[in-house]
Amino acid sequence: MKGIFENFTILIGSIIIGIPLGLIVGLVCWFRFPFQVYVEARSKLAIKRIQRAEEFIEQYKKDNSNEGMWERHIQRIKEKESYDN
Repeated sequence: MKGIFENFTILIGSIIIGIPLGLIVGLVCWFRFPFQVYVEARSKLAIKRIQRAEEFIEQYKKDNSNEGMWERHIQRIKEKESYDN
């Protein structure tokens, strides 16, 4: 009888402690999750913007370099030749 009473007490105690703790943890996660998603989205957006800016800088350097100038010049000559025929 004593063993059953001890098991029953442990069961009731764990339920009494577990329900409020479960609710508290659930509420904390429920409130924290949207902020975690927001922070993750903002960081990915920042990384994407940095990559776009780096690509733009590389394209700008390429377009304004001597090699880019000669490539554009050769392309214009080829386009002009196709009109002359």
